[in-house]
Amino acid sequence: MGRLQQVYILLVFIGLFILFITIFTDIVVVLKNGVLENRTPTCTTKKTDIVFLKMHKAASSSIQNILMRFGDRHDLLFVLPQTGNYIGHPRPFHHSMVPKLKVSALNIHYNIIAHHIRFNYHELKRVMPRNALFFTILRKPAELFESLYSYYSLENFFKTPITNFGINQTKENINKRLVGKIGRNQMSFDLGLNEKDFENVTLLTEFAKEINREFNLVMIAEQMDESLVLLKNLLCWETDDIIVFKLNARENKFVKPINSRLRLQIEKFNYADLMLYNFFKDKLAEKIKNFGVQKLAAGVKELRERRDLWFKYCVQGENLVTDIKEGKKPVYRNSKVTKLKAREDNDTCVKMTEEELIYTDMLREKQKTFLL
Repeated sequence: MGRLQQVYILLVFIGLFILFITIFTDIVVVLKNGVLENRTPTCTTKKTDIVFLKMHKAASSSIQNILMRFGDRHDLLFVLPQTGNYIGHPRPFHHSMVPKLKVSALNIHYNIIAHHIRFNYHELKRVMPRNALFFTILRKPAELFESLYSYYSLENFFKTPITNFGINQTKENINKRLVGKIGRNQMSFDLGLNEKDFENVTLLTEFAKEINREFNLVMIAEQMDESLVLLKNLLCWETDDIIVFKLNARENKFVKPINSRLRLQIEKFNYADLMLYNFFKDKLAEKIKNFGVQKLAAGVKELRERRDLWFKYCVQGENLVTDIKEGKKPVYRNSKVTKLKAREDNDTCVKMTEEELIYTDMLREKQKTFLL
């Protein structure tokens, strides 16, 4: 064998060795990060069985709108309250709260829960399909509590402005809840935590771990776009499926700035929520790393570009809801909230900006023939 042939064989061997190492390294990295499925896409069917724990004042109305539009478009069945937008809450969810469906040869079942419930995992599993995906969203506790205080005028309920909440108040008073639903540690309460356990640090840690086991994704409101891209991947949806505008938001003049003193004060009395938020903020960071930072950034860029296009096409203005004279009248309107005015010649635009209670009534009407 000539020297030239030996060199050629050696180069081929080196090339094959480098290729093997590269492939092996890629596989190891992918397996280590737990995202092998993203390298070889297996997500071909959109997920349709979903439980969304709608959280008070955490951008949940916007997420709910995504689910209502998707379910409406694909003729899916929602678990809906008979009136309003609460199912049982503040009582923990129970399967008996769900309207029964007619027996059908089509073997129909409920697909989506997207309205206010008080979380009870085992009872929800009795109602929803076995493979239903669970997700929710959390928000910084200080900002969430300020929003609650303003939106529900809690200064009248607690007889003190938010700047004095918890100061010189009895424990009984600060643990009161407006209509049994709204108050301290709202996120933990909505997720089913008993009020007597609000200050049990050991139990709070276990509570967060339990929620982590039961939910496929916990979004973070301050990282909404990143969370939406992860949700899109989880549900095997398309970018246009997760386009959403900011809905049910207060006008800026009703938002109270939170200084460092007030933040510490609010976080002290909402410590269960603070622990929960910090736990899942770290979990979201892990999910982003596993998903791939660059891949996520590309998804966020695409999402923002598509949202801008939809917004420019659909939205013709914004007003306080109490200033809107024409059109349909909702069951309830908060005077501090703004409403987007959509072009009326496009059904998608109308539904992307629709108020929760109006859209819920539309869904009730649409699926009433399936109920006993």
